Amino acid sequence: MKFRSRTEITKKIPNKYDAVIAISNRVKMLVEGKKRLIDEYDENLVKIAMEEIASGALIVDIQDKEK
Repeated sequence: MKFRSRTEITKKIPNKYDAVIAISNRVKMLVEGKKRLIDEYDENLVKIAMEEIASGALIVDIQDKEK
C-alpha cells in the first residue's frame, strides 16, 4: 500500500493535532476489531487509519471544545 503523505490527510483535517487524535482513535477502533473501511490488508493499523481518512472512506467530525 502506498503511504499517504501528511498533506493529503491535512486536506481532510486541517489541524495536525486533530489529525493525530483522529488517527489514534481509529487505530484503537481497529485494535478492538472494528471492520476496516478499505480493502487494503496491510498489518500496520496506523497506515490503514491514515488511508481511510485520506481516501474519504472515514469522515471525521471535529467539534470545538469551549473552555
